[in-house]
Order: sequence, then structure tokens, then C-alpha cells
Amino acid sequence: MLLTTWISALIGILILGTITSLQKGKDKLWLLLGTSFIIGLAIFGSLIVQSREREKTMRVVGYATKAFESDLVKWNINLSRRTDAASQSQGIRDLAGDTSRFKAFLLGKGFTEADILMNPAQINAMNDNYGNLTGYNVTQAFVITSRNLDAVQEIALKPELLSELSINPENSYLAYFYTSLPELKKTLLAEATKDAIARATEISSAAKTRLGKLISARAGVFQITEPYSTEVSDYGIYSTSTRSKHISVTLTAEFKLK
Repeated sequence: MLLTTWISALIGILILGTITSLQKGKDKLWLLLGTSFIIGLAIFGSLIVQSREREKTMRVVGYATKAFESDLVKWNINLSRRTDAASQSQGIRDLAGDTSRFKAFLLGKGFTEADILMNPAQINAMNDNYGNLTGYNVTQAFVITSRNLDAVQEIALKPELLSELSINPENSYLAYFYTSLPELKKTLLAEATKDAIARATEISSAAKTRLGKLISARAGVFQITEPYSTEVSDYGIYSTSTRSKHISVTLTAEFKLK
């Protein structure tokens, strides 16, 4: 900053000298060209000084990771009945019976009405290769949401239980979530910041410089994956396919060097 001040003062002196010379009748054109050239060099030198001042920083990347368990599961399952072209009504009645038995089964296992969501039934026509109607596929979609992961898995992962109820499941899958994810992300960001500070301290010590204050910090996206996964994405990942999960984040920090 001191050198920049001296350069500014020199520019002022040059301008004043030019004005004085002009008043004495010197060649205006050459004086103006010379003064402009010198001012340009002075500004260029000032920019070099400022860039060197900006270079007295250090940027490091901190990292934090943690394994955790989901505390909420969502079970999506469709019940279906297929009928021939003349038995659509019978198929709908059969599906209604399946739906009643399945819901009663869930309530008997300790689930509540609030845990069980039923979407409107769907009736889809089936055709042969020539476009002729051959029958109907009638489906009823359920979404069961619960914090009792063990109870849901006990049913969803044992298809023989539904077979005993004479139920034909389709598109049955589980999605696992974590309801305290915002708090977990805050904790992980704090750990990534500490890691960045530790790395910066170690580097500055080895380089025999002193670490100054934190200038800026920018967090990356969160990667929530299944355990032992190496998958990453520029937009972040939130895998819901497994009960056990792994979360990681990076944080780019810039420090002032003294």
C-alpha cells in the first residue's frame, strides 16, 4: 500500500510538471505523450503491487464425512388384478377385496391410518400386437410411511406374507430418509471448516509463514450415498436406496497470510 501511495504522488508531480512546462512554452504534443507514457507505467506498476498483495493468501479444501442411519422409510407398493376384456367389473371387485385385506393386515401389524396412503385406482387396457383389446390391468397404489423401519422391512422383504393373503404386488420398493438432515449438514460443515483450518495451519507452518484470518469459505454440494460408494455428482447426491448411508462435503477456505 505504501508503494501505491508513492506511485500516486509521482503521478501528481508529473502532471504538475507537465502543466508548468506547458506554461513555459514547451512542445505540448511531446510533453503530453511523454507524460501519458509515464503515467501508464506508474499505473501498471501499481497493479503489479496490488496483485502481489492479493497473492498473500492461501486456499485449502477441508473435508468431512460421516456414516448415519435413516429414521424414516417410505414403502411404495401397487396391488394389481388382470382380467379379460369382458371381466373388467369383476377385476375391480377382486382388487377392492385385495385392498381391504392388505389394509387390515397393515393395521393388525401396528400401523395407523395416518401411516397408510391410498392413491386412486388405475385401469389400463391391454392390447395384442394388432391393437385388439385383450383385457385390463387394474392397480391400486399404496404409500406406507413409518419411523418403524423394522416393522416395514419385516413385511416388504418377505413376499410370502403377501402371497398368503392372495395379493399380487407390483413395483414394490423401499425409500429411506433421515428427518434430521439439516442439523447433520450443519455439523458436517463445522467439521469441514475445522479440517480446512488444520490443513492451512500445517501448510503455513511448513512454509514458515503465519496464518492469518479466514477471508472466505465456500461449501460444496453434499453427497449422500450408500456405504462404501465412490459415486459423486456436481449437483450432489441423495440416495434413498439403503437404510445405512454415508454423507460427505468439501469446503474451500481462503486465508490471509501474514
